[in-house]
Amino acid sequence: MSVSFSLAKHLAKPGDKTSDSKYYACTQINDSISLKMFAGLIEKQTTVSRADCTAVLVSAVDNLVTELQRGNQVEFGELGKFRLQLTSTGVDNPADFRSDVNITGANIQYIPGEGVKNKFSELDYKQVASRALQIAAMKAEKAGAKTLNIEEAKKYKKDEAAGDGTDETGKPGSTTGGGTSQGTGSTGENSGGTSQGTGSTGEDTGNPGEDSGNGDNVNL
Repeated sequence: MSVSFSLAKHLAKPGDKTSDSKYYACTQINDSISLKMFAGLIEKQTTVSRADCTAVLVSAVDNLVTELQRGNQVEFGELGKFRLQLTSTGVDNPADFRSDVNITGANIQYIPGEGVKNKFSELDYKQVASRALQIAAMKAEKAGAKTLNIEEAKKYKKDEAAGDGTDETGKPGSTTGGGTSQGTGSTGENSGGTSQGTGSTGEDTGNPGEDSGNGDNVNL
């Protein structure tokens, strides 16, 4: 098994527009496993039916959300822990802090357990074209084109590919990992209190239009 990745250009210091830009690895999702498919995998490894597996998974999610709303930490054995992490604006004087004004939101923080924390240290990696180039190449091939201009393909907008973040094959777009070299944030044991950082739920930042191409035409 190998993890596919492409290269995307990001600021070396996120948020600092004066810093240099460098190319970072971004994971390219191969497929999306639905709840139904996941329950089917469990069914094949146990004596429990897929319907029962689905019911348990749905109930687990419902109860996870309820316990997090109560301010509790939920432990899933070797999978790890789930708890809330607040985001807020800072104040100079503690007396000036107001929860209805300064607390801007809550994110789910996931802390990997011992059963999964060290499972990804020896992965194999395979570099592929960015999602934007893949879509552009498919469009060009359907149109009967013989060459593809990489620079033009790099300008391809994600919302032009699909409004829901999927490409024309129905597979999800790439999730960027460019910032991972500056710190993971969500996997540390310390909850960080009122962090102003980004959420720990792994949202797609969607930069499929950037790649390391040199602008040459490529024969199809």
